Parts: sequence; C-alpha cells; structure tokens
Amino acid sequence: MDRQIVRETAGRVLRSDEMAASERENAAEFLRQNPALGNPHMVRCGWCHVMTMLFRDEDTGLFTRTLHGWRCTACNEHAASQVVRF
Repeated sequence: MDRQIVRETAGRVLRSDEMAASERENAAEFLRQNPALGNPHMVRCGWCHVMTMLFRDEDTGLFTRTLHGWRCTACNEHAASQVVRF
C-alpha cells in the first residue's frame, strides 16, 4: 500500500462510492502505521476550480504548500482544503 492507493480510497470516501469491505480499513491501517503522513486533504482552488488529493507534506505542479495550506500555482489564489478521515 502506498500514498496513491490511500488517495484513491479517500476520493471514494468523499464521493460516497461503494468500496470493498476491507478497502477503507486497509487505508486506515496504513495511515496508523505511518503517522507522519497524516490524513489526506482534498485541495481545491475556488477561482479556477482545480482540485486534487494531497497529503500535508506534498506540493504538486498545481498547488504549492504554504504555512496555512496550499496556494494554486495557476492563479496564485489560496486553495481550500478538506481533511478526509477514515
């Protein structure tokens, strides 16, 4: 299990998609074994509506990490984030 699988599972949790019985538990167990990761965040720019799933220590080409969350690199606006808890 890795970050990408946890991201995909978190996306399904947010969308309320059906999951295999153990899928959510496996992702939660992975996060318990790696507490430094924290929970994933759904990050969304309110201006250009770009969104992605990130962990608190990640930057992507779409978003740059700041002291108070993320900033959209396309329009330089603060991005909102929602923590996904398992």
